[in-house]
Amino acid sequence: MNKNKKGFKLFLIFPVIAFGLGTWQVYRYDWKKKLIQRAKDRMEEDPIELSNSFIKNFKGSNFGDLNKYEFRRVYLNGKVIDNQYVLLGPRSIDGTLGYYVISPLQLSDGTRILLNRGWSASTPKSNYKIPYAIEELKLIHQKEQQQQQQGLINQESILYRYFNILGVISKTKERGSAFTPMNQPDKGQWYSLDVDAMADQLNTEPLMINTMDETEINSKPSSLPNPQFKRFDNDVESSFHNKHMSYIGTWYTLSASLFFIYFRYMRKLPK
Repeated sequence: MNKNKKGFKLFLIFPVIAFGLGTWQVYRYDWKKKLIQRAKDRMEEDPIELSNSFIKNFKGSNFGDLNKYEFRRVYLNGKVIDNQYVLLGPRSIDGTLGYYVISPLQLSDGTRILLNRGWSASTPKSNYKIPYAIEELKLIHQKEQQQQQQGLINQESILYRYFNILGVISKTKERGSAFTPMNQPDKGQWYSLDVDAMADQLNTEPLMINTMDETEINSKPSSLPNPQFKRFDNDVESSFHNKHMSYIGTWYTLSASLFFIYFRYMRKLPK
């Protein structure tokens, strides 16, 4: 057998590897389907109150039991410290770039957790790096500072806004795609979700609630409307990076193509 013939035999390694990777993606797809179904089942359960004692139980396990409650709907209230935030993104929705705005939420006992208030489109004048919601919050604070000077409201009303919130317990981390850049917290750039790191940045517990609905408790007739966010809904699948079917097709197609090339053109070569 000449060297070329031996090399063609070795060529068989590549379609075999591609077939193995396709089969591995089949198992991954099945695992992801079960994960999504489990999340859907949790979303259909009645919401529970996210009380101070409930969070203390999480603290007792260093939030190690949190994954048991991911995608469980909860209701709670507290004050949103909306002059502190991190921006997660950019993320495109319906062809428009924007960011998720995440701020601390302080509960009645002083415990602070993360609140993802939702997605807001970014402004052209900021080169699409600042969402409209942040600009709107700045206008709200400017007007409330004027109201404070007039003696209409106090300093706390400027910094804190109280809300009743219906939300869902968030995942703690997401990998993103192979092309997602690394987070750069020191530059305020968060490309993928990392609740632990965001909690360190905003000095909160490593627990995040994705807002489905919020109602301001202490709204004042003189205050501007709250910023508009695209809230979270019951579409659980959008929270998962699930492209395993396309990966399955890619690897199996590549494997079949390489097998075809070998059996059609290489196997019959003279020795």
